[in-house]
Amino acid sequence: MIKITKENIIPYLKAHMPDFDDSLPVQISMVGEGTEEEDGDGYVNYIYRVQTPKESLVLKQGTEISRVSQQKIVTYRNRLEYNSMRIFYAITPEYVPYLKFQDRENNIFVMEDVSDLKVVRFQLNKNKMFPELGRQCGEFMAKTEFCTSEYYLSREQYRGLQKHFENTELRKIMEDQMFLDCFGCDVDYSLGKNFADFADQFSKDSRYRTELYKLRRKFMSHADGLIHADLHTSNIMASRDKMKVIDMEFAFMGPFGYDLGYLVGNLISQYCAACFKRFPSEQSRKQFKAYLLATIKSLIETYMKTFTLCWEKSVKERYRGQQGLLQSILQEVMEDVPGYASMVNWFRSVSEIPYPDFDIIEDKDAKRNATVLSLMIDWGIMFGRYKYQRADDLIETIIGIEEEFRKSL
Repeated sequence: MIKITKENIIPYLKAHMPDFDDSLPVQISMVGEGTEEEDGDGYVNYIYRVQTPKESLVLKQGTEISRVSQQKIVTYRNRLEYNSMRIFYAITPEYVPYLKFQDRENNIFVMEDVSDLKVVRFQLNKNKMFPELGRQCGEFMAKTEFCTSEYYLSREQYRGLQKHFENTELRKIMEDQMFLDCFGCDVDYSLGKNFADFADQFSKDSRYRTELYKLRRKFMSHADGLIHADLHTSNIMASRDKMKVIDMEFAFMGPFGYDLGYLVGNLISQYCAACFKRFPSEQSRKQFKAYLLATIKSLIETYMKTFTLCWEKSVKERYRGQQGLLQSILQEVMEDVPGYASMVNWFRSVSEIPYPDFDIIEDKDAKRNATVLSLMIDWGIMFGRYKYQRADDLIETIIGIEEEFRKSL
């Protein structure tokens, strides 16, 4: 297998893309050499950006050894990512980079470069707002999940997706890390022993563990549709009017609502950080917090509306007119979203893994307050989710817990 380097990437591209023109200046960079803010972490794969005056491309290679950790990792992830991107692009071309070609022998694919957009997480950390983010992400998730479900596909197509996207090894990472490792993981002591004791006490509560096990069962057994499965704000690139989703190697046939909950969790962590990090003024803080809550509302409501429109237009004949079926699906999503949001924030907040949403807060007391607030919201929405009927119910819980927490400061 050839290993791509800066030295051999141009002849490689010319061999696979006869129209690639290197007669003009070519600039080559490797993702991971720059800052996280510029191009994400490039933690697992070898990713190169190739820019000429005519075009800009990204080459992604999945090797047997992870780029940073140097641990063994399955190479089929590259093939599954390419194939999931093809499917998602066919459904929502406005939200997925265009693919140029795939080289299965060498675990490589090439796609358009979307670095004219910004990694959403690090822009949110700088209080930048993306007015269309909730609508765009809600549409992307609802359309791709419905169109890869049994409600739309033939039985043969649906079973084919289940088999092709089994993705056992990468799914296992999430099944264990997100749902199990928050119990007994090394709690972050940098925020002080009192915080560590507080987080540890919550982590050992059997009631919360039971809720996570319920959600883990769905994650492992519900093959509702093809999901991204790692849809956090570092895997979304956007501008004020455009959005692209990247990094799909965890994709598998999973439960409706998982991706939605994962992303909502990231927005909740941004909200908690915004309650305590520095702002130019209290008015700008208030505006940014309102924007985040509005984005959560738009994200959930757009998902529900778009899924409903897809259902009404394209659901298979046998399901048409089935009283209450669509409503039961959407109610289950509304119930699960806060649970998955709680799960992802809980794990990232209590562990020693860097969490940029909070790590940008320089003042130790402010960072501790933001993280404690996040844990309290995680707890509240995990158990409050059974009574939620709409996005506003979730938002009311977030606001209510913040108000109560401030009284204790």
